[in-house]
Amino acid sequence: MSPMKPPRDPESVVTEQAAMLGNRVSKNHKRLAPYFARRHVDAYRLYDWDIPEIRAVCDFFAGHLVVAEYVRTQTELLPDWLPRMGEACAKAAGVAPERVHLRRRRTRPDEGERYERLGAAGQRLEVREGDLRYLVNLDDYLDTGLFTDHRETRARIRAEADDADFLNLYAYTGSFTCAAAVGGAGTTTTVDASTPYLDWARENLALNTALGPEHRFVRDDVSRFLERARREGQRYTLAVCDPPSFSAGHDKVELDVQRDHPKLIADVLELLEPGGILYFSTSHQRFEPALEGLAYQELREITTESPPLDYRHAAHRAWRFVR
Repeated sequence: MSPMKPPRDPESVVTEQAAMLGNRVSKNHKRLAPYFARRHVDAYRLYDWDIPEIRAVCDFFAGHLVVAEYVRTQTELLPDWLPRMGEACAKAAGVAPERVHLRRRRTRPDEGERYERLGAAGQRLEVREGDLRYLVNLDDYLDTGLFTDHRETRARIRAEADDADFLNLYAYTGSFTCAAAVGGAGTTTTVDASTPYLDWARENLALNTALGPEHRFVRDDVSRFLERARREGQRYTLAVCDPPSFSAGHDKVELDVQRDHPKLIADVLELLEPGGILYFSTSHQRFEPALEGLAYQELREITTESPPLDYRHAAHRAWRFVR
């Protein structure tokens, strides 16, 4: 019987993991930074949980880094694990330490809202995505205001938006709306239950010089909006629905995307003109689609096409419906 290995010194574990992470971020930075610079993109992922034992992500935002740990018991027992990983990422990417923003994430929070507020500094940073511009907040929320994993989805929306009547559900800060507006949408409707995020969406649209009366913002729960829109006979030709996995909003309207997605998708499809297009996506880690019996003439899963090259793991699943 072989002797048991003695437990490793926590400091040596942190030092070793910081070195491993720094090497990987340095390699990714050398590969990705020139690629995105040529495309005028300065918001992208530098590390996507590439190393199994280092459960973290590192995102670059115009000279800043957001380093987020997926919380687990092992790292809670290690001294200053997240700050040390942040230091390693900063050194590897040539970013000043004061421009590193740390997060602790959970794969499934027990409760609470999707975009829980962490602070109130209110500082915004402008980032580029080609000729599009977005405002991000790297300190006050768990999420920054821009999901870089949907960069290619936004490009799809823009390419199909010419003269469209566009509907953006669970719109957050309106990045899909900006893509549609710049792509030539005739009208846009942006729906979210949060006034602060709708205000943020308006700022993003204004930043892209696309704010006008043809762009409507609706503060409401999505299920109520869809019911009212159906009664009123509203119609759209292009839509995006990217709901949270779980939600209990201010008014306690609950959503479980696994349970509720068949009705949600059916209700959106009902608002589309024949030939209208719906992009549906979810970041639910164990999502099982139930799409039989829905009113579509064409359906294609685009999960393998939609994540950009800076993502090692698929951060979402996505489908394209044609009504």
